[in-house]
Amino acid sequence: MFSSFPFRTAKKILFGTGTIEQVGTELNGIGATNAAIITDATISQAGWADKVQAALDAAGMKSEVWDGSQAEPSLEVGEEAIAFVRTGGFDSVVGLGGGSAIDIAKGAAVGLTNEGNIMGWIKEGFSNPLAPMALCPTTAGTGSEVSDTAVFATPELKVGLVSSMLYPDVAIVDPELTISLPGPITANTGIDALCHAIEGFQSVQANPLTDALAIESMRMINRYLRRVYCNGKDIEAREGMALASLLAGIVMGNADTTIGHACGYAYVYPATDLHYPHGHAIAITFPYVMEYNALAQLEKHALIAEVLGEDVEGLPLRDAAYLAPIAFKKLMEDLRLPLSLQEVGVTEDMIPMIARNVLKSPNHCRRNPREVTEEGMLELFAHAYEGTLSWEM
Repeated sequence: MFSSFPFRTAKKILFGTGTIEQVGTELNGIGATNAAIITDATISQAGWADKVQAALDAAGMKSEVWDGSQAEPSLEVGEEAIAFVRTGGFDSVVGLGGGSAIDIAKGAAVGLTNEGNIMGWIKEGFSNPLAPMALCPTTAGTGSEVSDTAVFATPELKVGLVSSMLYPDVAIVDPELTISLPGPITANTGIDALCHAIEGFQSVQANPLTDALAIESMRMINRYLRRVYCNGKDIEAREGMALASLLAGIVMGNADTTIGHACGYAYVYPATDLHYPHGHAIAITFPYVMEYNALAQLEKHALIAEVLGEDVEGLPLRDAAYLAPIAFKKLMEDLRLPLSLQEVGVTEDMIPMIARNVLKSPNHCRRNPREVTEEGMLELFAHAYEGTLSWEM
C-alpha cells in the first residue's frame, strides 16, 4: 500500500526555446501592470533583461531592472532588492538569472505584500500571498524556479526562507537563455542539478512521484551533461539539461535535499573562509555522501548506478549499489571537477570542525536515509579529503 503524500510545484510551467517572450502575457493575464526585474549585472549586460523588458512592454506593462544580485546572496543584498521594489510602485516581480537572482526575487515578492524583513520571515513566517511572480532561470542547475525555498548567507551560516507560497505563478524555462554559459559554469550548475535529483531520491520525504522525476532527471543528465560541456552550442543538449534541471527542481521542492547539501555547506563560506561555487562545493563531497548512504538504500543506489551508466547486470545488490558513487566520480572527472577537499584548500586539521558543521543542518540530517553522527561524518570527510572511496582503497 502507498502512504499519502503532498506534491506541490509552480502554479504554471512554460518550457521550451522562445518561451521567455511570453513573460509579459503571463503576468499581465493575472493582473500585473508594473514589474521589477531582479537579475545580476552579467545577465543585464548580455541583453536578457532588455529582452524581458521588451516582452513586458509588448503586453502593455511597465518595468525597471535591478541588477544587484550576487552569488550566494547575503541578507543585506536581499534587503536591498526589497527596498527597491517597495519604493518603485511595482506590483509584480520577474526573477531572471541563476539561483541567486531567483532567490532574491522570491524575497522581493514577499516584501511587496508583507511587512518586515527576511530574517523575521525566516523565524516567524509571513501571512500574505506574494505579489505576482515569474521566475526565469538562465542556468540549468539550481531548480529554484520550482522550489519553495530562498537561501541567503549570514556571517555564520546559510539560512533558508521556506514557504509553500514561494512557488511562482509561472516558471518560464527557456533553454535559449543558457546557450552562452561557459563550460565551467555549465559543469557547476549541471552537477548541482544531479545532486538535487539524487538527494531527493535518497530523502526520507521521497514519494513515487518524486522518485519517477528524479530517475528521469538523472537519466537525462547522464545523457546530456557531458555533451553540453563539450559543446555549449548543442541546442538539443541545452534543452535536455534545462528539462533535467527543472525535473530535479520539482523533486527538490517536494522531497528536499539530504546531507549532500549540508556537507557542501560545511567547508565553504560562511562556515569557513573558503569560497567555492555552490555546485562544485557539493559535488566534491558527494561521492562520499553516496557511499555513506548506500548501505541504507541498496536498491535505490543500485538503480542510481544503472541510470548513470554502470553495468550492474548479474551483480550482487550490494556490489551494484556501491557502483553509484563510482559513476558519479567518473562524471566529475569528465567535467574536470576537483575530486578531493585538499585540492580546494581544506587542510586535514579542519576535518573535525567541518564534520561538526554538518550537524548544524538538522533538517538535512533528518531527511537523510542513514543516521548522521559525528563519527560517521569524520569518516566521510577523511575519505573526501583524500579523494578516495572505500571501494577504491
